[in-house]
Amino acid sequence: MNLENRTVAVTGASGMLGAYICRALRASGARVRGVVRNLDKARFLEREGVELARADLAERDALTAAFRGCDAVVSNAALYNLLNLRWSDNYRANLEGTENVYEACAAAGASRVVHISSWGVNRWHLGPPAIDDATPLLDGERRKGGAYRATKALSEIAAFRVSRERGLATTALRPGGIYGARDKNLMPYFRLWMAPPVAFVPKLRFPFVYAGDVAASVVGALRNDASAGQAYLVAGRDETVYDFARAWLEAADRRAVLVPIPVGTGIHSDSSRAAREIGFANRSYVDGLRETFAADRAERAGAS
Repeated sequence: MNLENRTVAVTGASGMLGAYICRALRASGARVRGVVRNLDKARFLEREGVELARADLAERDALTAAFRGCDAVVSNAALYNLLNLRWSDNYRANLEGTENVYEACAAAGASRVVHISSWGVNRWHLGPPAIDDATPLLDGERRKGGAYRATKALSEIAAFRVSRERGLATTALRPGGIYGARDKNLMPYFRLWMAPPVAFVPKLRFPFVYAGDVAASVVGALRNDASAGQAYLVAGRDETVYDFARAWLEAADRRAVLVPIPVGTGIHSDSSRAAREIGFANRSYVDGLRETFAADRAERAGAS
């Protein structure tokens, strides 16, 4: 799909990843409609040229109205909260919400969809071989992996099922541990971890990925019609938590002592197919964190 002057709706647009997706789509030449629960929290996107529409994931009719006239939809909204492990809340938002989004896409005539899944839907294991696009999914029906991961696995299955039933073309993206500006999950905890003059950090492989690079892969998926029907791991660099911590200090221009804890294993990931087919490229942690810190500073300055 040529995105120039096409209209693309993004659910959860005012969230951390949603804002990056809106900006990446705008930069590609698309008209963007941000679909959010709270219009007031999304006014910053409106000032950037994003049209806003109000709809909750539970409101199928409102979603249909929001998607009407759109050429594509990015199904991004979901419940991801490290403090909310309740099955009912995750099930309602992640599975039932996804089903509502897809039925609304069909009703509105928006036949091209990118579904933001998660690398958490895969069965993780320590050490090689690396997790890739072919790694089996968790058994969400048996609640394997906990409420978030299980319901995200079920939601990805539902996305492809409804697509087959309703004639939609879906690409699923499975991001790793996302970091970026305005993040309320990973970044606040890591900031606390890095605050003391001495921090103990494991040399455990873990695939962090910059939100801007995930957003770019959304654009790449929409541009490549052949990606429909495929699921891609966009899971970050094959480096360690210690590497991320070192990059954090360098990007923040801070001095501290990091004490490495040898682990010698971790979760390896292989996103090479996403790189070949939808242009996924995960920038260095230092560059991603510098952009993150600069964006957070700019937002604080604008709010003061």
